[in-house]
Amino acid sequence: MSESILDWESIVHKNVRSNDYQDAGNVDAINSDSVIIASHGDRKEYSIPKSQIEGYNGAEVFLKFSIDELESYKI
Repeated sequence: MSESILDWESIVHKNVRSNDYQDAGNVDAINSDSVIIASHGDRKEYSIPKSQIEGYNGAEVFLKFSIDELESYKI
């Protein structure tokens, strides 16, 4: 499973998955209170509050919500 994130910079460029295990993109940047994710292909960007990040397993970052909810975070 995934661990909570202590070093936010360590997840930059890591793959992101929703809580239903769908590919959501890659971490593009870290802000003070959010994580910027860029999707594959269409290159949409999303600003995800750090509170909505479930954790990190060393290879992938997991969100607390489903892929269908991702669109509400589009920037």
